[in-house]
Amino acid sequence: MKKVILVILLFSAVFSYFFISINRDLKTKRNTKVISLSDTFKRSHSLSVAVIGDIHLPDGQEPLDEFKNLILEIKSTQPDLVLFVGDYTSSPRAVTDMTSHRKNIANTMKMINPLPSVLVLGNYESWSSPEKWISEFNLVNLKVLENETLQIQTVKGPVCVRGFGDKFTERYEYVDFPVTCKSIPRLTITHDPAAAFDGQVAGLVIAGHTHCGQVRLPFFGPLWVPSDAPPAAHCGLYVDDEKTVFVTSGVGTSILPLRFGAPSQWDELNIFWN
Repeated sequence: MKKVILVILLFSAVFSYFFISINRDLKTKRNTKVISLSDTFKRSHSLSVAVIGDIHLPDGQEPLDEFKNLILEIKSTQPDLVLFVGDYTSSPRAVTDMTSHRKNIANTMKMINPLPSVLVLGNYESWSSPEKWISEFNLVNLKVLENETLQIQTVKGPVCVRGFGDKFTERYEYVDFPVTCKSIPRLTITHDPAAAFDGQVAGLVIAGHTHCGQVRLPFFGPLWVPSDAPPAAHCGLYVDDEKTVFVTSGVGTSILPLRFGAPSQWDELNIFWN
C-alpha cells in the first residue's frame, strides 16, 4: 500500500511540475540581451532592437487581441528598431479565410508605427501565397525584405538591414551589403538561421523559426528542430570567428500547442558596435 501511495505521489509531483512549467512557458515575456560587436567604424554605435518572431496567430478575435496587446507592449518600450522575423500565421490549413486573416495580421503589425521596422517572411507565409503577404504588408507601409538591403533611419542614425528569404522554403539567395552601408551599422535578418551558415554570410544575423525546440526535455534537449543550422545556433546567441547569430525563441507554437523548456518571448537586444 505504501508503494502505491509513493507512486501516486511521485506521479502527481511530476504531473504538477510539467503542468506548471508548460503554463509558465506559454506566457510571453520580454527577454533582454546585450550583444557586443567589433567593427571598423570611426565611432561607437549602439542600438536597442526589438525582435518578434513565430507568432503563429490562429483564427479568432481572442488571439488577435492578445497579439495587439503584445505589439502595444513592445511599442511602449520605445526600441530604436523593430524586427519581425517570420511565421505570423498559424498553419494555413487551419485558417478558414486567409485573405481576412492576412489583413488582420498586417493591420495589427502596423500598430508598431511610427517606430522604424522591417520584416521577413517565414515558411508559413511562404506556404500561403508569399506575394499576397508582401502586398498586404506594403499596403500598411510595412517593408518586407526578400534577399535585399534597406537603409533605415533611426533616432540613433542610419542602419543597414539586410533581409534574406527563408532558407527552409528555398527562398534564400545571397546578396551582399551595398557600398553605401560600409560606414554604418549593419545587421541581417532571416527566418531560418540556416541562412546564416552560407559560407558567404558574416556579421550579425537575427533569426527565428526554431522556437528553441519548443519542447526541451531535461538531459535530452529539444525533441525536434526543423533547421539545418548547427545545434549550437538553434537558440539564443551563437558566436564564431565570422558571425554572430541570435535566434529568438519566438512567441507562439506550431504542431503542438505547448511549450516546455523554451519560453515564449520577444527579445530586446541592446547592440553595441565598437
